[in-house]
Amino acid sequence: MDIAVRAHLHGWKFIFLNDVECQCELPESYEAYRKQQHRWHSGPMQLFRLCLPAIIKSKISIGKKFNLIFLFFLLRKLILPFYSFTLFCIILPMTMFIPEAELPAWVVCYIPATMSFLNILPAPKAFPFIVPYLLFENTMSVTKFNAMISGLFQLGSAYEWVVTKKSGRSSEGDLTSLVEKPKHQRGVSVPDLVEMKEVIRQQEQRASKKKKHNRIYTKELALAFLLLTAAARSLLSAQGIHFYFLLFQGVSFLLVGLDLIGEQVE
Repeated sequence: MDIAVRAHLHGWKFIFLNDVECQCELPESYEAYRKQQHRWHSGPMQLFRLCLPAIIKSKISIGKKFNLIFLFFLLRKLILPFYSFTLFCIILPMTMFIPEAELPAWVVCYIPATMSFLNILPAPKAFPFIVPYLLFENTMSVTKFNAMISGLFQLGSAYEWVVTKKSGRSSEGDLTSLVEKPKHQRGVSVPDLVEMKEVIRQQEQRASKKKKHNRIYTKELALAFLLLTAAARSLLSAQGIHFYFLLFQGVSFLLVGLDLIGEQVE
């Protein structure tokens, strides 16, 4: 991202090829995915602090500066996580305990619906999954908000660099030991591809037999308690629309807080 921003400031142009596909490796567990998202949202905020003076002083047009500062950095990496976290995780459930408080429909419905539509517009095939996507994204807003704050204010967790463990990838130690295995026959070099595939297959079999050890995420559990309590309060006050959202969102936080999603592969 740093290279892309600096190249853009020097007048380079980029072409997006929508027909080019590439495979990607998935994080092996929710914990790995959580650390990956923390790095992806903390890093841009650090880059924003470093590149803001250069963006302002650059010779690109005002429109490109606005696009780079507001749309690329602030909207995607700062405003949306802040809006999602504060509105759906804090403000909305707290209004259930204050009868006089009432959020307008455009805050609760129209703006989130518009943002969700814009996010899913490039991938229309994902439209049937929009509801679980929104619930999970709101749950991940806790991690993203924390990463955003740490990156923006240069807190300790902003400097953590943890390589994301990927599902199905053989460990570095096994491959190293395989390559460094002593030769038993003259003329035999390092193990061939077939032998390496066999080692990877055996490792995956051992990993599949290991029992998953669930972690406990206290922040998500605390928000799950708040949301489920607010859902019960909403049901008693006959606010049906809020009840269903708070209920499903609270269950999502509960599942994540108890680490009951994803698959652990060690």
